Amino acid sequence: MILLPKTAARSNQLDDNMIPLINIVFLMLIFFMIAGQLTASELIAIKPPTSQQQSAIAEHDAVLLISATGQLALNDVFIKAETLIESLQQNISENNNAQSFRLLVKTDANVPATELTDLLKQVRAAGILKVSLATQTQKTRND
Repeated sequence: MILLPKTAARSNQLDDNMIPLINIVFLMLIFFMIAGQLTASELIAIKPPTSQQQSAIAEHDAVLLISATGQLALNDVFIKAETLIESLQQNISENNNAQSFRLLVKTDANVPATELTDLLKQVRAAGILKVSLATQTQKTRND
């Protein structure tokens, strides 16, 4: 009778201890991908005014940001108030259709109404007929 040596039980390899760690890392990656929010931040930090109307923002061709300090940004580019009309007219000419051009105005809640009115007059002078003002919904507390 020929005796064959018993196959030794497979010894733990160093890689076997890494598999649970890799599983945990992948689970954490999936969690943060689902739970995280990946959106581009605005050029100017603003806190929009509140509104009770809850309509969705329609498609727009340009975005005008107005900070509480009076800084202006058109399509993520800082502009001066004096050049607002020229910048808007340039955006309209790039769009090729002035009648359907839509402007979204995102303003800080602390911007005085008189200043906002003056800026909207400049927007009208530039030839823009369709303007939307971005607001946030008013949250009601049930305490």
